Amino acid sequence: MPSPEQESLMASLASKQEPRSAASNFTEPARKTFAADASEAAIVSALSRSWYSLIDVAADTHHESQGPLIDIVQAVQQENLAEQEDASECTIWGDKVKVWKDMPLFGPSMRETWNRAPGSGCRNDLSAEQWCNLNAFAARLTSVSQSIPAFDFSLYAIWTLRSAFEGTDEPSLTDADAGKVWFLYAKDTIGRLSGEEKIFDGKKAKSGDKYEDKEWRGFSPERLEVWEAALRSLSFNGNLLRPTP
Repeated sequence: MPSPEQESLMASLASKQEPRSAASNFTEPARKTFAADASEAAIVSALSRSWYSLIDVAADTHHESQGPLIDIVQAVQQENLAEQEDASECTIWGDKVKVWKDMPLFGPSMRETWNRAPGSGCRNDLSAEQWCNLNAFAARLTSVSQSIPAFDFSLYAIWTLRSAFEGTDEPSLTDADAGKVWFLYAKDTIGRLSGEEKIFDGKKAKSGDKYEDKEWRGFSPERLEVWEAALRSLSFNGNLLRPTP
């Protein structure tokens, strides 16, 4: 059964509701929880339910039609929980955050959903189409992350592009499609981060098996060339994104 937040989003998208009004409707259940002076556990539950609902809608929305949904997400991030800024603060998992500015728990909710990639063995694996849509959603958000840091999912770009284009075997159509939407919606951001050589801690952004001799820890001009060459090869061979339904 869809959650109230999911029903709200689907209704807003169907009616082409103005983003700020749609955002207000989407956040209403969580606002009621905060207004009741709820415990941290209740707040975590309310926020998590909101984000999972949003992510599910994104995964079920074809990537070419996600523009209005992105507008709503941006409107949510700009909402104020209360007129006084300090009243929008709460403590979650030991960190003081601002609702909705910091989009608390949005990142962890995305990460949890990422574990449901096709073929992951989860009981609720995403379909190939949902996976492509979810990557497009993350790419669209990342494309505006320079001004809204809470939307930075650039590490997810590396995970997807590594799976698609850094393996020893030819990429599956599922992986290839997911990789392509990152360049479709966040090409400029990927190029900028590669030029800046943005890196990540530890081995989170390490190279794929085909390039295990490389010491990549994030974005780089060399890695970008590998991805772009793979994309050109796929296009040359006619391995294009699935057509819009």
